[in-house]
Amino acid sequence: MDFRRAAFVYLLMSGAVSAAIAQDAPAASQKPQTQTPQLQQRRPVAPDANRPPPPAPLKAPASPEAAKAPNANAVYQALRNRLPNGASFKVKDLTLKRDAGELRLTDGTVTLYGEVNGHVTGAVFQGQGTLHVVPPSAMERHQLKIVMNTEVLDQPFTTAVLAFTDDTAKELKAASTGDAPGTNAMGPAGEMQSLCRKDLHYDLEERLLADVIQPKPGGFFMANLKGPLFSKRLLYFVDPNGAFGVSPEEVGLLTSADGEYDVTLGFGSAAQRAAARAVETTTFGISQQTIDIQIEKNGRITSTATALVTAHQDGVQVLPLELFPTLRATGVWNTKGEALDYIQEDKERDADFAIVLKTPLAKGESTQITTAYGGKDVLADLGNWNYEMNGGARESWYPNVRGDLGNYAHYHMTFHTPREMQIVATADRLRDGPEGKGRVSEWQTISPLPVAGFNLGQFKSDQGERDANLQIQSFANVNTSDAVAQFADSGRIVGGSMDTSGMLKRATSEGEAAIQIYTDAFGPLQYDHVALTQQNYCGYGQSWPMLVYLPICYFWDSTIQHQLGLLDSDPSFWNVVTAHEVAHQWWGQTVGFSSYRDQWMSEGFAHYSASLFLLHTNKDLKPYLDFWAEQHKRLVEKNRYGMRPIDVGPVVMGQRVSSSKAGGNVYQSLIYAKGAFILHSLDRLFWTAKYKDEPFKQAMHDFVNTYRNRSATTEDFKACMEKNMPPWVDIEHNHKLDWFFNAYVYGTELPVYTVTSSFEKKGDDTIVHFKLSQTGVSEDFTMMVPVYIEFENKSVFRLGSGTMKGPHEIEQTVNLGKLPNAPKRIVANYNYDLLSGN
Repeated sequence: MDFRRAAFVYLLMSGAVSAAIAQDAPAASQKPQTQTPQLQQRRPVAPDANRPPPPAPLKAPASPEAAKAPNANAVYQALRNRLPNGASFKVKDLTLKRDAGELRLTDGTVTLYGEVNGHVTGAVFQGQGTLHVVPPSAMERHQLKIVMNTEVLDQPFTTAVLAFTDDTAKELKAASTGDAPGTNAMGPAGEMQSLCRKDLHYDLEERLLADVIQPKPGGFFMANLKGPLFSKRLLYFVDPNGAFGVSPEEVGLLTSADGEYDVTLGFGSAAQRAAARAVETTTFGISQQTIDIQIEKNGRITSTATALVTAHQDGVQVLPLELFPTLRATGVWNTKGEALDYIQEDKERDADFAIVLKTPLAKGESTQITTAYGGKDVLADLGNWNYEMNGGARESWYPNVRGDLGNYAHYHMTFHTPREMQIVATADRLRDGPEGKGRVSEWQTISPLPVAGFNLGQFKSDQGERDANLQIQSFANVNTSDAVAQFADSGRIVGGSMDTSGMLKRATSEGEAAIQIYTDAFGPLQYDHVALTQQNYCGYGQSWPMLVYLPICYFWDSTIQHQLGLLDSDPSFWNVVTAHEVAHQWWGQTVGFSSYRDQWMSEGFAHYSASLFLLHTNKDLKPYLDFWAEQHKRLVEKNRYGMRPIDVGPVVMGQRVSSSKAGGNVYQSLIYAKGAFILHSLDRLFWTAKYKDEPFKQAMHDFVNTYRNRSATTEDFKACMEKNMPPWVDIEHNHKLDWFFNAYVYGTELPVYTVTSSFEKKGDDTIVHFKLSQTGVSEDFTMMVPVYIEFENKSVFRLGSGTMKGPHEIEQTVNLGKLPNAPKRIVANYNYDLLSGN
């Protein structure tokens, strides 16, 4: 389950009035709200004189020992072969309390696994039991209700296979009511083994090893529950290193569904919930990587990666890393060249890669690790020097910190390729040219990055000239792949061209405009270039630091796109895919996100940014308003499961909103669209006729500068908005935005706004009488509602905003003074300022 950076995927397919209406300025003095802002010449970004030089490349050991075989560590092998062949005994009315969950063993037998390195790491219970879980938050209760039709779980079971490194064995033994000879626990144990290795692709023994290799007990607990009266299999996890499927949160519940698993519950442990910030669960970080990689014409790679590892806590000896399963390690060494144990099981099963150090690291201690590896199926040779990296390998083509979204590191990369092959990478190019019979391309980062990547092929290129400090470069393949060439020759395409190089200047132009717009809105990047490159996947784009992967279909003209049906669903996708992916240079790269709960900021902010691109690059507001209309539609339309994405869960549920009960496309609709609406609404609420966009720009610049090259949480973003919020947004007079975040970020409510109005003349003045109602919400739902006046000539002015709490109606009479045109009506939410039901 990968909750990391998602691609921008194309889917074919009784309250009281808190305050009166606050007028921003006399309507006659305002410019029409429909006026499109003009692009301003971006101020040059001065080089950062305070930035330290990049570190020197790490050196692999010159004369390393012979490599060890994989999975050869004796303790690991013992864990891998462990069986429930220990003591068997009866238990009755025993409760194992693990955070918010209680495993109630009413009556049955327990069989312990044999000891490994002095630790008992598992047990099989057979009898009558119940898993009782009270989710600690409303959003988790809501999710449990959707998936399992209950807000408090009381699930009976007859078999529980437990894996643990805590004191569970001691508790079980203490509760024994007598021996139970002849108990056969091998069947359930075998099912558990198959579940982890074949279904979940989860190397449970590697996780146990991290604790068992230490003298002290760990804190890991896992229960695999099954019963004859329910079809679902339940997996309950508590893991201080981050629970499976919900890391970095420590508590999780998975439920089986049609061969897959719903992540039904996920929340922080009691310690995490009590902490002001998330408790660190990643045991180590990598601050520097030096990668030397050989790429053959057929796509096979051979590589060595040397990493500087630093422990985040005491006793770190097992380093779980992410490496694409078809890339097979051939050896691992420390700085002295001593061969290290490493773990990597069959590529089709639990192939998690991990390194076992000779001695544990203390907190803050660093060590250097070199890994040799290689393989195929990562790079596909599509013919005519067209290649495509497997989408799942883009952040695991080198040993990377597993599941850590905020591991910023310096990279030095050297590529050895055939002479005809070009490399475009996430760094500054130091050299590129022929060497012997091949070609060498060397790249070095000037600032730490959250991920490294590259694209390759034979490219035509285009280069922007708008900004000497940050240059846009666009790359498209010289020739078409075999498959595209065959399709073009099949006679199914009439007119148009499938040559992708013709759209290079469009990509460059859109990239330059996006950079200019976003620099003004969010502040400058620390990079000196961004490369926009063609990928051979059609359905989505992705963005790595300084490297954007644009779908091949973007580079085809509208004639081709139309004949392929690419304009049938949402043709606006092709107008914003470049803008969205360029925005990720800020959201996801410059500013990272801390966990799956914060990913809405990356995707939602990038989608909001795409709306700014439409606003600033079109002569009228129609494309901009159409964009917001489409986002609204995606949120409120029911899918084939009968669910509206807006109702399934808040944005901070991340990918977990997609489930077997709600539908697999909910994440895409909710996180992108509602995430964009959240930022858009803050933008509009910070806006006034006097100060325009400046208050919001100041807040966004501060957010980027504060979390540059760092990961941010949702609460970090909230704190930054509160720090910079203008006084008119402080509607609760506590300098907090709880009211807004509770409504839209942590909530699922969808208000409905209704306005009626009438006008009368009094001399030269116009008097308006209007009623504004907020319905469809709870008593505590509080919102500022922007109010506009629309004129008969179709111009629109913003009058101000009203603060409403709960279901309520306000009625006011206001003297608008002398108006420049005849008024038509009072309107709420004219520019999709707020996400509402109408």
